[in-house]
Amino acid sequence: MSSFIKAICDNEEILEKIVKRAFLFVDVNDDKGIDERELEKILAQISIDMGAESPTKEDVDEVMKYLDKDISGEIDITEFKVLIKDILKSLIE
Repeated sequence: MSSFIKAICDNEEILEKIVKRAFLFVDVNDDKGIDERELEKILAQISIDMGAESPTKEDVDEVMKYLDKDISGEIDITEFKVLIKDILKSLIE
């Protein structure tokens, strides 16, 4: 499994497709940006899927601050790609 995930991380074309699909899924209001509410929903779902505790408000704020490099208040698809790569890398470890 980890070699499969590593192959995804190493293949930019496949990674881009995954990021685009995931972004469209998370961006429920289709405004081309993930706001804090949308981020909280996806982080909660990822936590459930990984058997971890749901994120706190502080956790969500921290992730938003980490990802929102242009400080727009939303995560664009380029910033979202960082989250997807981080999640995939954590699955390898």
